Amino acid sequence: MAGKNARWPYGSTAALREDVLRVLGVLKIATGEQIQCLTRPHLTDRHRHDPGRRTKPHRNAALDLALHQLTVSEGATREGRKLWGLTTAGLQAAAQVLDRPLSDMGSTARGAAAHGAAHAMAVNATVQALLQPQPDNAQAAQRREGDQAVLKAAPPGLGRLESIRTEVPLLITGSESAPGHGSPQADLVLRAPEHDLPVAFVQVDRGTVTPARLAQKANSYHAYFTRAGKHSTPWWRQHWHTPAGDPVLLYVFTAHSETAALDRARQTMALLHERDLPFPVLGTLLPRLQQRGPWGDAWWHAARGGNPRPLDEALSFAHDRP
Repeated sequence: MAGKNARWPYGSTAALREDVLRVLGVLKIATGEQIQCLTRPHLTDRHRHDPGRRTKPHRNAALDLALHQLTVSEGATREGRKLWGLTTAGLQAAAQVLDRPLSDMGSTARGAAAHGAAHAMAVNATVQALLQPQPDNAQAAQRREGDQAVLKAAPPGLGRLESIRTEVPLLITGSESAPGHGSPQADLVLRAPEHDLPVAFVQVDRGTVTPARLAQKANSYHAYFTRAGKHSTPWWRQHWHTPAGDPVLLYVFTAHSETAALDRARQTMALLHERDLPFPVLGTLLPRLQQRGPWGDAWWHAARGGNPRPLDEALSFAHDRP
């Protein structure tokens, strides 16, 4: 860590401050541990039993940024972990780090931690489960020999942090400045064309609404996907700059227990099957996604059922409709 100075009294480096801005620019609200895991995963195994030591560099970076009114403490999770968010100026700084237009950054997360930010933490856990953060070559070289086996055993991930946007309004009617009534909000959207996959819209379920209401949300996505744009091109395709391929709707189920999540998943997916939607709808359990990764046997298709499959197989299976 760099020496302390008057401008950055907590001793953070420019790279660590950039880590904080990158993560908060995508997730909007996060703990120091989540920031560390997504940007410097090689530290996780090195200090697995000492999370305070592992996350201190990024916590200091967040404190330094707070002195410049770029980050703000957003309270704590239900487990007591400190949460960080961005100010309006911080959102602008994060847009520069992520090389995104400010119009694509969404809003800050002020007030999101009033009750522990349980939903935001479930979304963040889903992001981590999809990405399965791996050290880059320089980071991997710093790992101890015993940790290399852990690295090799970890499931591969999907996309990069910059591939993701969270809390994305999907306009059925209206405009970016004035969304129409009933427009849904995707918990996260993932674009990973390098994997030859369609744009994925992700709904994270915490068990706070009925399966019927959760399944009903798919109708709003259908309205969004069929909104007409210019020259008879679907509006969503123009917005996400994707030339071909149907979008996919992913449901990630989590609850107070895996049994409860599985029960909700079965009910919801059965209701989705009855709707016979024209785009693929896949579902998984968050613990399963965390353990197996997106390319493991984690997904099943609402209209076809069967055993869980890797994401690419589930999508191929989905298009092979009976």
